Amino acid sequence: MSLLTLKEAARTSVLSSRWRYLWTFFIGHMVFNEDEWQINWSSLVTQINQIMKLHKTMSLEGFTVDFCKIDSVEDIDHWIEFAAKKRVKKLQLIFGSKTSAALGKCFTTIRLQHNWNFESLKVVWLAKLKVRHEVVNYLLSNSPNLEKLHLRDLEVLSELLVPSSCLKLRYLRVLRCYQLRKIEIFARSLEVFTYCGFNPEIEFKEPHKLRMLWGGDRRDTLRTLSDLMAHFYKIFPMRQLKRLGLDLRTQKQQHPLDAKQFGLPNLNFLNLVIAPREGDEMLSWMYLLQLAPVLHTLEIYISWEHGFIQELERFDMHRMQLNRCIKVVRVVQFVGLPNFDTQFVKTVIKYVKSLEKLIIHPYRTAETPYLPTLTDEMEKQMNDNIAQLREEELLPRGVELVIEEGRNR
Repeated sequence: MSLLTLKEAARTSVLSSRWRYLWTFFIGHMVFNEDEWQINWSSLVTQINQIMKLHKTMSLEGFTVDFCKIDSVEDIDHWIEFAAKKRVKKLQLIFGSKTSAALGKCFTTIRLQHNWNFESLKVVWLAKLKVRHEVVNYLLSNSPNLEKLHLRDLEVLSELLVPSSCLKLRYLRVLRCYQLRKIEIFARSLEVFTYCGFNPEIEFKEPHKLRMLWGGDRRDTLRTLSDLMAHFYKIFPMRQLKRLGLDLRTQKQQHPLDAKQFGLPNLNFLNLVIAPREGDEMLSWMYLLQLAPVLHTLEIYISWEHGFIQELERFDMHRMQLNRCIKVVRVVQFVGLPNFDTQFVKTVIKYVKSLEKLIIHPYRTAETPYLPTLTDEMEKQMNDNIAQLREEELLPRGVELVIEEGRNR
């Protein structure tokens, strides 16, 4: 029974009268989502509440509700109370689209009771909800075994305090919580921190174990790469990072960055998000490569939120140094426009002299409502340009070309 999903366990009730209520002793991870249950939201809520009413064991491995097409959530506090009483290790309440900022309302307000027990929690994921900072802070203060916390599209949340009592917290991800003004992190075990949103005040105490950082500035207050790096250097231990991700939708740079001031001596993986605009330049990010002498993998995600542009402003490359350490380059959302991303890839190949593998993830379909749709003609052009990359004069001898399919990220 422990190897079955909840729905599979419930089906055993039809096999024999002796097995009719065997599923009520399920101790695994209760997962309620669209793919598995394939019913509408109203019917699913009824099923969840009925299952909780009949469930008999004292503990559960996890409790997840993951649904996109919903109108409202009225029972969420009841579900959290159930999860607390069952001492779940994994609690996930995920509503709305996962791939976009998703326009639209947050679905309900969470209110916690002070007698609920969260000592068993190891993973928490909350998305598209109204959550006051007192609620999140109480949850964290009473979750000493928490290892991963993921907060996305939360309204009302204005402050986030991660206390030192979170002794095991290694992973913290905060996405698109646009009312968040302040983040204080006292957890000494944190290894991964991801933030995407406006530019709140961030205080990070004793980040000795931090190895991966992903962030950016959606308010556009940091106009250049120098401004962004200076801002990060004030908060984070940049020199100890092994993996770094930057949202560079607006930041540009006219001059090389000072490696002594902004060096990344331990970095081996760099992920960049760029959002091209018509007539803009999109190559000054390459100055970052000069800061990372042991960089192994470069990943570039092209966000086409301003549409499929046709031409870029020329960028003076005479100050750009050749890179002899990068072995792998991955380009995600490649469309194959002759004067943009095709030329863009050719430039990267020219300056990365030790390249061993080029990975292209083609743009297939728009996953979010604000991204454009690829026409049949553009898709043919994209495939033709990918085929051209295989030609020996474009791709240096010995470089492996990999064309990926499937999801973008």
